[in-house]
Amino acid sequence: MRDSPPPPAPQLSTAAMLGLQFGIVVLAVVLAFLFRIDLLGQLEFTLESFNWAVVGTVPLLVSVWALADVRWGWAAELQRLMRQLVVPLFRTTPAGTVLLVSLLAGVGEELLFRGVIQGGLSGVLGPWAALVVASILFGAVHALTRAYFIIATLMGFYLGLMYLWTDNLLIPILIHFLYDWIVLRYYPFTDRSG
Repeated sequence: MRDSPPPPAPQLSTAAMLGLQFGIVVLAVVLAFLFRIDLLGQLEFTLESFNWAVVGTVPLLVSVWALADVRWGWAAELQRLMRQLVVPLFRTTPAGTVLLVSLLAGVGEELLFRGVIQGGLSGVLGPWAALVVASILFGAVHALTRAYFIIATLMGFYLGLMYLWTDNLLIPILIHFLYDWIVLRYYPFTDRSG
């Protein structure tokens, strides 16, 4: 017996999305202050950082476009979710708004999950356990479906590895921003559902 399809996901407005992402930035900064975590000290603005970010974004983009061709049930479920949430919202959203949503998501989510959670727990649990905990939490807050939870957890693990390897929080911020901006800007116009 097959489960019935999930009910349609509620639609967010770009204003709500901007507010949510800005709230995550504020939450990360407040938590960093409360736990005495120096987020600014973890950011290294160099040309090498920007190069790492561009190169580091490529595997994520290749993965998302490869998933578009997978015909397994969970992949179809993800594609359906993208058609319900991403396509209607971002197909008509001005490019500047997409850029701002992506930038706030990259900054806020990486400050919170990599800077505060992973960085903060590293001293307590060790760097690898902190990486796993931060990745699972990152997946959990993105868990619109089980498959999306797994994919977001893997993405969180990848971003956390980039942070761990480079010791520069700017790199996962930029990778996350670039990935979101490219996917949100171009996926709605390359949707293959039709």
